Amino acid sequence: MVRVSVTVMAHRTREAFVPELLERLDREAEVIWDRRDDRWDTGRRAMLAYDREATHHLVLQDDAVLPRDLVAGVERALDHVPAPAGTPTPLCLYAGRIRPFRTYVERLVDQARQTTSWLSMAQLHWGVGIVLPTEVIEDCIAWGDRREDIANYDKRISRYLDTQRITVWYPWPSLVDHRDSPSLVPGRTSRGRYAHRFIGADASALDADWSGQTVSLPQLNQHLRHRQTRPLRART
Repeated sequence: MVRVSVTVMAHRTREAFVPELLERLDREAEVIWDRRDDRWDTGRRAMLAYDREATHHLVLQDDAVLPRDLVAGVERALDHVPAPAGTPTPLCLYAGRIRPFRTYVERLVDQARQTTSWLSMAQLHWGVGIVLPTEVIEDCIAWGDRREDIANYDKRISRYLDTQRITVWYPWPSLVDHRDSPSLVPGRTSRGRYAHRFIGADASALDADWSGQTVSLPQLNQHLRHRQTRPLRART
């Protein structure tokens, strides 16, 4: 039986967002606060705070916009992920309009129809709402701890999943969206940080139909996976 635990990773500059986020959640959630402006440190602690009796763990960022019944909806979605039996099923709850691989994501979205329930990609592109199977969390974080060359916590997780050849599943429509707030990543704009298609803040995640088709671009997925996992060039 699928069971999802949840934590919130939060920064003090967005402290005002947190009470509303917790009130919207349909499950009790611990808030993991940033302690030294370190995205990986906060994200790893949020991920490691998973319930040991859960099958999956959801980490939400403090600027997430949620529908009603989010966690219950994620549990229902996980029951319908069209992955081969016995394979891990990470979810990215958001498919955004900008960064990274914008053209690639647009090509996926252009193929989505009313009967589409899932997008599948070789990478995890956004960190606003990430669900990992608890069976991979410890290994994922240990791997990420060794990759200090990668600043973003979501990108470290993505690279780990690449090394394991684990596909990332994106519910369609997205189950979270971005609040209109400045990015905490230096040099990143907040303009246009919205989901291609969000289920809606007034909707219930339990009303989504996850039995529909999957859209993927296998050849391009393989190309991007190669780009993500090839060895880094030595710095001089």
